[in-house]
Amino acid sequence: MTNWLRRWSAALLAGLTLAACGGGDEKTTVFDVIKADPSSQVLAEAVTAAGLESALRADGAITVFAPSDAAFTALLAELGVSKAQLLADKPLLTAVLQYHVLGSRVAKADVPLGKPITPLGGGIFKIDQVGSDLVITDGRNRTSRITAADVPADNGLVHKVDKVLLPANRTVVQTAQSLSDFSILVEAVVAADLAPTLSGNGPFTVFAPTNAAFANLLTELGLTKAELLANKPLLTKVLTYHVLPGRVLKAEVPVGPAIATVQGESFTINSALEITDRNGRKAKITGTDVLASNGVIHVVDKVILPKIPTVVEIAQSSPDFSILVEAVVAADLAGTLSGPGPFTVFAPTNTAFANLLTELGLTKAQLLANKPLLTKVLTYHVLPGRVYRSGVPLGVPVTTVQGGTFTVGADLRITDANGRRAGITATDALGLNGVVHTIDRVILPAL
Repeated sequence: MTNWLRRWSAALLAGLTLAACGGGDEKTTVFDVIKADPSSQVLAEAVTAAGLESALRADGAITVFAPSDAAFTALLAELGVSKAQLLADKPLLTAVLQYHVLGSRVAKADVPLGKPITPLGGGIFKIDQVGSDLVITDGRNRTSRITAADVPADNGLVHKVDKVLLPANRTVVQTAQSLSDFSILVEAVVAADLAPTLSGNGPFTVFAPTNAAFANLLTELGLTKAELLANKPLLTKVLTYHVLPGRVLKAEVPVGPAIATVQGESFTINSALEITDRNGRKAKITGTDVLASNGVIHVVDKVILPKIPTVVEIAQSSPDFSILVEAVVAADLAGTLSGPGPFTVFAPTNTAFANLLTELGLTKAQLLANKPLLTKVLTYHVLPGRVYRSGVPLGVPVTTVQGGTFTVGADLRITDANGRRAGITATDALGLNGVVHTIDRVILPAL
């Protein structure tokens, strides 16, 4: 064979070899991986039907969570649609499929466990280690297991999953409405006119008290549910104290430092997931990471409270009770009235005390120096327990901490042991350890 023929033959053989190998530059994309998997044929059909095939073939680095055919069969039953109907619904199909794609290559070893993961389609899901499994919780709080991880492609990775993931379709309010154990919370949110806000974009983190938690709060405060729901200022203050700005999953909760709430005050959470509120009361986080379209819900077993003043602090906060506060201190009653109680205090104004001094012919200094008299008079203004306006007994003797009695008429005027009368001018100032009603005259026990 001549030399030129040998060279031509060698060149031809090399060319045929390169052709057989596809030129040596053909790539395997994530779509190729999916299409080549006999158990992912419905996914491949869905990708094509949604017009996303080119996106899964494009250069770059993506991660695809690939549901099996069995997962799609289960989804069809869950949604009550046929495969043809699903494939024909391009908006739904696109939203669902994009929810399975991350915009970067995330290997199994690099999964941010317990933290929010944002797919290309928006929303979030999270992945937790459960035993030896990696379990995904989707936006509707459904779980899916990663059955095979890190299947390589030139433009990313494929993780196989046993359930189709669905993005969230409920706000934090709608999520609470769907759970029977939060019915009182929902009533409270509606009564406080917070439903529109908490149905907005957010995101929010809501620490959601159960019905049992609300029942215990009513007992603690001596309120009926109707009274609580009617007290919009209190309700708003308490509910917004349960909300954090932003979405904070369990894995991201700051342990130890003060956490600022939407209400403005803060609380702390320890490593045992126990909240300490501004009053030193403790609540246990009993459920975590209930995902919603605009945030996340954590379940708590106690209603936490922002700073609620004691009955003494209520008086101290008002300049109109300055003489009353001086009197309480002079009688050494501040410690008792700052204790757990609860107490009901009928609080005379400064004008009421000024009139008393004139009536008794005393100076303020003389009154404050007479501790036995002061103690007797002040304790006559205190009832044991919480007695709100709606619960005040009318027309019958009411026994005070001092031991004497007075009566309250239907006109909310008090008649004391000496037949003197005082008007109740403001009611139901809620304290952590009681309730305060304002009166326009100092009432007196039998002297």
